[in-house]
Amino acid sequence: MRYHLELVRSLVEPDTKVDQLTIAEEIPLHTGKVIGIFLLSLAVSLVQAYYGLHTSGISHALTTYTTSQFELAKLMIGLGGALDALLSPLTYLLFTSAWFWVFLDETHYRQAFVVSVISMFILTVGNVALLPFELWLGVQAATSPFALGVIAHLFTTNEYYIHFFGQISIFLLWAIFYQIYAFSRIAFTKKWFLILITVLVHLIMMLTSVFLIFLSNFLSADLM
Repeated sequence: MRYHLELVRSLVEPDTKVDQLTIAEEIPLHTGKVIGIFLLSLAVSLVQAYYGLHTSGISHALTTYTTSQFELAKLMIGLGGALDALLSPLTYLLFTSAWFWVFLDETHYRQAFVVSVISMFILTVGNVALLPFELWLGVQAATSPFALGVIAHLFTTNEYYIHFFGQISIFLLWAIFYQIYAFSRIAFTKKWFLILITVLVHLIMMLTSVFLIFLSNFLSADLM
């Protein structure tokens, strides 16, 4: 049996598609659909860059920069956002696929890869859903109405805490629950261990993201 990756159906009928993935004798990489998710992520980033949605961090420097310097800074932020829109999903896809493949018994790499593709699709849908709020209400990703960052903002002004909790969204939880459900049917492992490694891999990704924010701020301050 050849497995066919159907992104929407995998979310609507997860039991059917996971069962097909479990018994499939041939699992293609479905490169076209993976590239499609990357392009969707890139499109969101380009819209954000066009409207300057991620330039609030340099707005305070408006009086110290010349017009050309400020426009160059906006361009660099836009390019960085576009690069992040490609590298972040790619890192997530490859790292989580390898992670589950290593830790779960009787799980083939391509099975883990497919589950990670679907999880990545869920997270990308979350970015698309947030875009109207960013465009029309000026909401930032860290204070998304779909995430805990907006609650964390009520208790602290520390941007690292806000960014960390801002990553805990209903879409992230959806992706985590999907992975737990899928691998509970694919892998021969205890449920508690599956939950542990699923939460742990996302915790690693979230802490890495916070560290990159810290590193970016440190380098920016050093350059200033």
